[in-house]
Amino acid sequence: MKARVFPPAFALSAVVATLTLHAGDWPQWRGPNRDGKAQGEKALTTLPASAKPLWAIPIGKGQGGAVISNGKLAVVHEVEKDGKKLEAALLLDAANGKTIWETTFAESWQFGNEYGPGPRCSAMVDGDLVFVQGAKGVLACLQLSDGKILWSTDYDKDWGAKWLGGNLPGSKGTGATRHGNNGPPVADDKHIYAPVGSPTGASLVAFEKRTGKMVWKSGTDFAAYAALMLGELGGVKQVVMASAAALSGFRASDGKQLWSVPLKTDAARNIVTPILQGDTVTAASFSVGAFQLRIRNTGDGQETDQVWATRDVRTNMSTPVQQGAQFYGLGTGTQATTFVCVDAATGKQRWSQPGFSENASIINLGGQLLVHTSPGELVLVQVNPEKYVEQGRMQVSGRTWHFPAYANGVLYVKDNRQLAAIRLAP
Repeated sequence: MKARVFPPAFALSAVVATLTLHAGDWPQWRGPNRDGKAQGEKALTTLPASAKPLWAIPIGKGQGGAVISNGKLAVVHEVEKDGKKLEAALLLDAANGKTIWETTFAESWQFGNEYGPGPRCSAMVDGDLVFVQGAKGVLACLQLSDGKILWSTDYDKDWGAKWLGGNLPGSKGTGATRHGNNGPPVADDKHIYAPVGSPTGASLVAFEKRTGKMVWKSGTDFAAYAALMLGELGGVKQVVMASAAALSGFRASDGKQLWSVPLKTDAARNIVTPILQGDTVTAASFSVGAFQLRIRNTGDGQETDQVWATRDVRTNMSTPVQQGAQFYGLGTGTQATTFVCVDAATGKQRWSQPGFSENASIINLGGQLLVHTSPGELVLVQVNPEKYVEQGRMQVSGRTWHFPAYANGVLYVKDNRQLAAIRLAP
C-alpha cells in the first residue's frame, strides 16, 4: 500500500535533523521532547493580573493544540468550504497571528459527544515539513513554506483500520475508531511512525518522511488514544505504543515487536502517553491505575520486569510530567480530578490536591508547573515534593481539551472559538 503523492515534484534536501529546533520552539505536542518540559524559559513566581492577549483570532473546532517553530505557529481546526466540513492546517506568524497559509487535508466527522468535531491531534513541525493527522485517520505531510501537500495516507481506506465513528454497535473496544485518532505520530531524522491501528498487520507503520513510502508495518491491534514515544530502552531504539489492548515496544529499524504487556481497559481507553526514563516505561490508565516496567535485553528481543504498580493513582486523560524524582499530574478519585505528586521510583503518592477538572495539560518550567484545565483556567503550581503550593490562577480560555504551546514566555492557547497569545513572563 502506498501513500498518495501530490505533484508537482520539487527538490528537497536529503537529510533533516529530527525536529530541528530553534530558540523558543514548541514544535510538537507536549513540547520539544514530548515530555511537557519547556526549554530555556524564565521562572515564574506568579501569573499576570490580567489574561489580556497580545493577539487573538477566531478559530474552528478541534482538540489539536498549537505548535511553534522558528516564529511560525501551526494549528489544526475545522473549517467549512463549499458547504463541506473539513479539517485544515493553518500556519500563522506567531508574533501577530496573521495567516501565512491554510490547507485542508481531510473530511471532518461531526461527533455527537461533548468533545465535538475537528482534529484531535496537534500538528508537528519537523524542519521544512509539517505533519497533521485527522480524526478519521488521514495522515498528511505538508511543505512548511507554502502548505502544499506532499503526500497523504488514509488509515481506513489504505490500511484497513476500519472507521466506525461514535458509539455504534460493535465498536466497543476499538479505541480510535470510535472517538477519533487522538494519538499523534512520532518522527526521527528519516521516518515518521504512525499509530495506524489496523488489525490486519498494520497497528504501527513506519513511513519515509519525505515520500510517504512504507518502510515497515507491524502489530495487529487497534489504535487507542495515546501518543507514540520514541527512545532507547536497553540500548535499542524503539517506538513505544499504548494500543487498544497492550503496551508494546517495536524496534525502530524494522518494526520487530521487542516486548509487550496486556493493557486491557474499559472501552480501550488507553489515553495517557507512556513516559520513558532510562530503561523504564511508566504508564497509566483510569481502569488499571499506574505502573512502571524495566526493559531488559534477552536474545533478539526484550523482556519486562515490573518495578511497581498501584491502583491508588488512577489517571484518566492527563499525561503527567516528571521533574526530578517525582511525577506531577492528575489521578485518583472517581473522575481523576485530583492533582497528585508521585514518587517516580516507587509509585507512592507524596501529596494530593482535590478540586481540579477531568483533564489538564501540564507544562513543566523546572521550578513551576503551568496547569491548563479543561474549563480554561491556568494554574501555576510550585514544583515541590513535600506539599501542594499554588502560586497563581487565572482564566485564559473557554472550555477546551487541547494542549497549549509555551515559547519565549508566551502561552498560545486554543478553545473552540479563538486562538490567543498571552504573555506570562515579563
